[in-house]
Amino acid sequence: MTHRKREWWKGAILILLLVGAAAVLIFQFGEPLRRRFQGVKPGVTLQGRPMEGLLHHEVATAVSRMAAHERREPVNAQVDEGKERIIPELNGLEVDREATVERIMGAQPGERLEPVYSEITPSLCWDHYPGLPAEEGNPRKPCVALMINVAWGEEELPEMLDVLEKEKARATFFLVGRWAEQNEAFIEKIADDGHELGNHGYSDSETFPELDAWGAARSLRKTNEIIHDAAGCYPRYFTPHKGEYNELTLEIVSRQGMRTVLWSLDTVDWQKPGVKAMEEKIINNLAPAQIILMHPTADTVQLLKVLLPRIRERGLAVVSVGELLDARWWR
Repeated sequence: MTHRKREWWKGAILILLLVGAAAVLIFQFGEPLRRRFQGVKPGVTLQGRPMEGLLHHEVATAVSRMAAHERREPVNAQVDEGKERIIPELNGLEVDREATVERIMGAQPGERLEPVYSEITPSLCWDHYPGLPAEEGNPRKPCVALMINVAWGEEELPEMLDVLEKEKARATFFLVGRWAEQNEAFIEKIADDGHELGNHGYSDSETFPELDAWGAARSLRKTNEIIHDAAGCYPRYFTPHKGEYNELTLEIVSRQGMRTVLWSLDTVDWQKPGVKAMEEKIINNLAPAQIILMHPTADTVQLLKVLLPRIRERGLAVVSVGELLDARWWR
């Protein structure tokens, strides 16, 4: 055998040894390396479940399994023909699988993730019945709303706002236009604190069923403009004095792009029944999705101090009317 042939065989053997060694390394370390560089980063979790090191197809499988248990069907709006009321709809929820997978694959080390959800619109919505009033939200929503009607009581508002802020509760203040004209600073404060502003007509002496179309529209528009000038937003909801309205009222409110809202629990605080009596009435009749009516009285301020913690103990959030009636799930 010539010297050149011996060198060729030595080279071939060396190549075979290198290929074999590479194969062993790939077999032993290739998968961990692939997961290290192509898989989910260390410490990433989805709803507390570890995702670290999973590859794209494995993440997709895990998300699909989770999505099967996370779906919530939409709930149609319910029309009560007898009371001429409507209970608003509630959107369904489903996991957006593709978006969730991409969120996981792109997460930074240690991120704690929740799924990406998309909402499913029900077939029957409040928009189909814009003239019907609502006095409560959808009962599957674990919230209640505070409706605070304001035509007087500005001396109690600062402490009331302080209590709401301390308890991390939001409310909707339905303002009388005539009062709002004289109390722009309060309107700004209410809005700045994150509360919602509603329309309660221009004067608390108005009885809406006694107004013609022009008078009702004028009352609503004038109040809306006053509130807008002070807070930069137009109210979405109207509540009539003493809950009195007729079909014309509902039609005019709808034409103004608003919804008529009533209440399902009344503190009757203006009659001064006492803090304890009001507390017992609310707690004994408390249920998800209720709208609780009150006014800025001294007793109501004291009531809120004891009532808000008790509502939270029932597992209910205290939100604005708009949040309660919104079709989106509360999460």
